[in-house]
Amino acid sequence: MSRLSRLTSILLGVALGAALLLTEYWLLLEHDRNERQQQQQHWGALATGLVVLQLGDALEHSRIMAQQLINGDTPHAFQDLARRVVHDDSVFAGIGTVMLVEQSQRESFENRIAASIRYLNKQHLLPSPPQVQYYPVASYLPDDANALPQGLDLSHQGDIKWILDLARRSDQPMLLPSQPEGPGSSRLDIVTRLGDDHTLLLLNLRPDRLTQPMGDALMADNPLRHVRLLVWSKNQPDIPLLDSLPGKPVPTDTPIVTRRSTIGGNELLLGAYALEPIRPLLTPTAWSVLATSAGILLLLLLLQQRQQRQNQRLNGQLQHQQQQLEQSSRTLHEQINDRMLSEQALAQSEARQRAILQASSDAIILIDRAGHILQANPAAARLVEQSAASLENLPVGVLFPELYSRAPNQSFEQTAQLHEGRPFEASLLRSDGQLLPVELSLSRVVMPDDWFYVTVCRDITVRKKQEEALIRLKNSLAEQVEVQSQQLAALLDASPLAMAYIVDRHLRQVNHAFLELFQQQDRNVIGQPTLPYFENPEQWERTGKVLYSLLNDGKVVQAEMKLRTGKGLLFWCRLHGKAVNPSVPKLGTIWVYQDVSAQRSVEDTLRKAKILAEETSRAKTEFLANMSHELRTPLHAILGFTEMGQLRARGLDDSKLEQYFGRINASGNRLLTLLNDLLDMAKMEVGRMDYSISRNSLTQCLREACEEITPLASRSQIRILLECEPELLVADIDPFRIGQVIRNLLSNAVKFSPAGAEILVHGKLTEQDGQEWAIVTVEDAGPGIPEAELETIFDKFIQSSTTKTGAGGTGLGLAISREIVHAHHGHISARNRPEGGAMFTFSIPRQFQRNLEEGTPDASQTLAR
Repeated sequence: MSRLSRLTSILLGVALGAALLLTEYWLLLEHDRNERQQQQQHWGALATGLVVLQLGDALEHSRIMAQQLINGDTPHAFQDLARRVVHDDSVFAGIGTVMLVEQSQRESFENRIAASIRYLNKQHLLPSPPQVQYYPVASYLPDDANALPQGLDLSHQGDIKWILDLARRSDQPMLLPSQPEGPGSSRLDIVTRLGDDHTLLLLNLRPDRLTQPMGDALMADNPLRHVRLLVWSKNQPDIPLLDSLPGKPVPTDTPIVTRRSTIGGNELLLGAYALEPIRPLLTPTAWSVLATSAGILLLLLLLQQRQQRQNQRLNGQLQHQQQQLEQSSRTLHEQINDRMLSEQALAQSEARQRAILQASSDAIILIDRAGHILQANPAAARLVEQSAASLENLPVGVLFPELYSRAPNQSFEQTAQLHEGRPFEASLLRSDGQLLPVELSLSRVVMPDDWFYVTVCRDITVRKKQEEALIRLKNSLAEQVEVQSQQLAALLDASPLAMAYIVDRHLRQVNHAFLELFQQQDRNVIGQPTLPYFENPEQWERTGKVLYSLLNDGKVVQAEMKLRTGKGLLFWCRLHGKAVNPSVPKLGTIWVYQDVSAQRSVEDTLRKAKILAEETSRAKTEFLANMSHELRTPLHAILGFTEMGQLRARGLDDSKLEQYFGRINASGNRLLTLLNDLLDMAKMEVGRMDYSISRNSLTQCLREACEEITPLASRSQIRILLECEPELLVADIDPFRIGQVIRNLLSNAVKFSPAGAEILVHGKLTEQDGQEWAIVTVEDAGPGIPEAELETIFDKFIQSSTTKTGAGGTGLGLAISREIVHAHHGHISARNRPEGGAMFTFSIPRQFQRNLEEGTPDASQTLAR
């Protein structure tokens, strides 16, 4: 062979070797890539299986908790269950109840929960519109930010009403996915029927706990550390129900593992995604194989150069070696695949068993078809008080006598069929020989090549004690109710007042006083309606509508009406009634009856006497008015003759005769003043006082009255000071009558003020409640008025005790003044000044017309009082 041929063969050999090495390198990389992809798929399958197992376990727990609530009779069973189930390490975030409410039951349900039925719309709670049925939340614990408010109608959230209907018609728990706060959020709940088809148990699931392993065994190699798991509902494909990495964008690439499972009546789509792209790397073994191949190729190349002369023989050997190498490579690949499949199956089986047995808080025992214990979890070992290893291969009848077959020809499979598929109570024989009450659930698990039984054991010692305590409590309560009923009956019979207990307007219990009051002979009245005791059916209907509406509001009602005795006699009766519990009208009412016929008779007699006295007083007043008018006519004649006698005596220069006529004239004027006061008072009492009210100057009235009283005040060196704000004070008044009031007040001030004192008269305008008022005040420096007489001095013929000083008076001036001020729609009052003396104040509205008649164009009014 020429040198060029040898060089060519060497180059071809090197190129061929390099190609073979690159091809083997690529094959090893693809093998590692496939292995890593299969590992990712393995983790994805584990993750999806873990979530499905978690959801199935949560559904089973919800069914068990619903059964506990159904069997529990304690009033705090729901709160106790919430405390045991809802905690940080639990898969449940909240627990509640949902009720089916018909349209006719809506009002009673809203009254019971003290809230209306509402639905969520754009994060706002709005009153639910009328519809045939509602699914409101009746209760929910704990009361945190994730809690559902009472009265929230779940049937408004998407199309989940059919799930609620299906849950209350079946015994299987249902998965309830929802979006309570609109797009961008999801909520996952479980609903389970509670005994009847009207109440559902609601359990809220924690998404973070559903995507966590169920025991410590998987914490070291959690499949969710290698893949990202997302779960969608077929009915809500837009937003994932569960996400192992919440907050990150939803991946758009193809999942490495997908799974479709029907759980709790919902078809769920599960997808596992790789957390990062697969980057194949050569293992040391692959590198060693590659290095071996390179060495072999190098050796072959050397051998080729050495044995080129023996090509025929070496070609055969080379082919044989190549076949061996290919066979070795195929064998190696097959071994790797078989090992990977066996490891995957073993890991799945071990993970499933460890997850079920280790994570469960209930005692779980696996039993083979012959009735021997295959495996027991730590909870079962603790319950029996033995190690888990010591329980293996023991007959299950050793622990549970109920599963022991006493018939020699009866197999364990026949015994298990009697209890399979439903919980039953049994006894657990512990290591110390004690029998522990437990509840067993026996289920058959069918495998491809075999089958076995799974037994879930729960300690019901506490429940048994609670049941015994409830029975004792029930018996104790029954005895207490009987004693209290006897005490109530004795109390009613001992009461001197007629008493009755009425439910739905029928007599349920009465005392002896009731039978005596209504003239009944025996207690046959019990259960009879109250209609015969009323005067007529109309009175019975009217009384029920008026009084029972007040009783339902929690008020104590009182009424007086005519009732009928058993012998048909009518009498006046006073009723006092009160509802036993206003929120529960069916509990009835308590009534007390009192005969007030004698009292009503006395009241009628007093009323007739009052009318007779008023008529007598009116006749006296009219007589006094007529007599005052008749007396004033001859008195004017006497005053006229006394004035003539004074003039004649002055002309005759007879001072003594003039003095006599002067005294007669002064006495006559005082008598005329008294008669005028009596006449005015009489007119006021019989309504004959005439007023001419128009717009006049109140300032002018004050000034004229002050000028008129000034001569009288000057005799005692008393000064009268007048102030008006504004100076021209105008109001709707009768100037003559208002002047009479001012003169009466000034006369009294002059009478009671000491010599040299000052009397202050003040008039002003003020605004109160949007109306202008004219206020006049007269202040004197007299002895004042006792506090107890500030009101009585305005009565007729009443004088202050301070008038005993000799000032005198009839006691009619202030009474007349008050009537005049009241006729002007005003008011008058008196009080003492801090520095001494009395202060009289009267106020009248500036515009009388608006107080009397709206819309009258003429301000001048003439009134008859």
